[in-house]
Amino acid sequence: MGPFSVVRPRYQYSPLSQDEIRLIRLFPGPVAAEKIEVEMIHAIKAPDLVYEALSYAWGDPEQTDSVQVKEKTDHLAKEINRMSLKEQKGISDSFSVLPIAHNLTIALRHLRTAEETRVIWVDAICINQENDAEKSREVLQMGAVFSNAKNVVVWLGPSSQDSTLALKTLARLGEGVVYDPANHDIEYNTKAWAETLESDKQALRAEFPSWVAIGSLLRREWFERLWVFQEIALASSAIVVVGEYYIDWELFRLGVYWIWMMINRINSLPGAPNIENPRTNCLEGFLEISNRNLTMENFLLSALHLTRMASCSDKRDRLFGIRDILRVEDRQHIKPDYSLRTEDVYKATTISLINSQMRLGSLQWCVLQSPPSDMKLPSWIPDFSFQGLPEVIFNNEADGLADSSHSIENGDILTVHGVKVTEVIQVLATEFTRQSTDMELIEICRAWKQHLPFSAAYVTGSPMEDAFIEAIMGGRIQETLPEKSGRSPTTQTCKHVLLASEEFEEPGKSHRSDGSDRELVMAELRSMLRGRAFFNTDGGHIGMCPDSAQCGDILVTLLGCSVPLILRPRPDCLHEFHVVGECHVPGIMNAEAFLGQLPLGWTKRKIRRHNGVFILYEQGNIKTQKDPRINALPSGWRIMFGTQEHPLEVEPEPEDENQLTRKWFQNVQTGDRTYFNPALTPERLRERGVDIRDFKLV
Repeated sequence: MGPFSVVRPRYQYSPLSQDEIRLIRLFPGPVAAEKIEVEMIHAIKAPDLVYEALSYAWGDPEQTDSVQVKEKTDHLAKEINRMSLKEQKGISDSFSVLPIAHNLTIALRHLRTAEETRVIWVDAICINQENDAEKSREVLQMGAVFSNAKNVVVWLGPSSQDSTLALKTLARLGEGVVYDPANHDIEYNTKAWAETLESDKQALRAEFPSWVAIGSLLRREWFERLWVFQEIALASSAIVVVGEYYIDWELFRLGVYWIWMMINRINSLPGAPNIENPRTNCLEGFLEISNRNLTMENFLLSALHLTRMASCSDKRDRLFGIRDILRVEDRQHIKPDYSLRTEDVYKATTISLINSQMRLGSLQWCVLQSPPSDMKLPSWIPDFSFQGLPEVIFNNEADGLADSSHSIENGDILTVHGVKVTEVIQVLATEFTRQSTDMELIEICRAWKQHLPFSAAYVTGSPMEDAFIEAIMGGRIQETLPEKSGRSPTTQTCKHVLLASEEFEEPGKSHRSDGSDRELVMAELRSMLRGRAFFNTDGGHIGMCPDSAQCGDILVTLLGCSVPLILRPRPDCLHEFHVVGECHVPGIMNAEAFLGQLPLGWTKRKIRRHNGVFILYEQGNIKTQKDPRINALPSGWRIMFGTQEHPLEVEPEPEDENQLTRKWFQNVQTGDRTYFNPALTPERLRERGVDIRDFKLV
């Protein structure tokens, strides 16, 4: 029956008006007391409304308790905090009960004070969870709820034997760390303890109990929950609470970021605490979103990528739960409506995204599942709930940044344009699990190597060994990533670690590459192999593809899609194709399928700056953003620089690369403006002799 001896009526929600928000007043009480009393408040939304917002993990929905709800409604925001304790005690004992999850019960018992009331917004109570229409409306307001809160309280759960040690260590680390958003790296304050630990293995080893404690803390359920990403990213002020101990969110975040940067070094200690690599769970997304690092082709796909490992009980929340961390222009693609089926939500969002952006970035989220998904979706509509999606391949321009020029028939057939590059003739699957050792991963790579003619050059003329490294690393090497993209290994380092003839040596033993380099290579490789296989083609191209690929599939590059794709012809209709998934293939990641290789003497650099990623083509002393493979634009078009508000017709000399501005295109006859290259349309490419085909995706 629960903690109460008297059976009370269930609380009945009153409707919210458009200008109201529902809050609770949490009445005082000791942690040990079972009974929890709250008062439901309908408050007018106003700048001076003072409340806290709770961010927590719901836990097991089958484990429920109850709160007592005082039968009183307050419609004036200014009155919320004015009641004296005497007045509060004078309120009638008339109340009803509301079932809540056991996790929330524990949180409220710890968060109530001994003497003062506390005004809090709690999703499970302040939104009528049984009213889909209200849920849909209130989800639209979630961003405002957390950004307007005086304070966001991150509740990680009750204290444990070492939780306070974990928080104190993270606070001490955070005090000495400064995050550098331009380089996705960290810097240190003077005489920072964190810097000493990085350079002193003995000091790092001496803190072993702290790393065990932090590893345990980071495995708590809060870090796996989808909704917390936007809850904490939007907070103007926040604290992290475990039991009765708390620290400032900023110190916590910086401390955890330092742990992320040092994860492989800590895990290499004897008797390592085995803090999971962030790329194998949702911690990477938690850190990147809290740092506002949404840097892929568009914010929506970036946010989806970073939250892909997080959990939510409703598959529709995979989209609804990230809406408010997006830019305003991206939020239009997600319309919370709990009356719709999950399939309809995913389809509507995808079609809106493709039609408005004229890009096919959503195809990067499509993967042929085995066994098939229980949702009946066309293969070009992503199943955003699929957590087995391989690491998304990014920072590529396989299409040269072209308009997709697509069409959609009846919401089921997507017709796109592109080039059939070659056909898959061999797929080598990975015997890979999260428990696989570094040595087992290296043996997988060396086994793949035996299938290649390493004495011959790759199809591009580059050394086969270099192409092999780029392929198995998914392009996550310094030579192909934008400069200042954080810590990434070089091709040479990868060769030393993965292909050296001597036996792999465990950390701490001599090796031609130092321990930190080896840790970096293995972390990147481990994230890239998940869900992927190595493949060969009849044209000589090699790459990494979804492990569901098979011989007879075709490799294509599509206008509007920044990465190549594997497609599978339908047996009963060879002009229609299923999307198998994205892939990384050296030699076609930079629009070579449409424009060919760079002219002799030209090289390409990618540079990351605070305002985006820029591509510079260089020959001798020449530096330009203009692709030397495109000699002329179609009639009426010209390339522009600067902003569309302050355009520049002449490309600024990029001597100071910090002053680079994005190039764009203007039609002087029609006034049209676009970031898509007008030379990369199906018609113009056919004029160049490129075999552009139509592909019907079903």
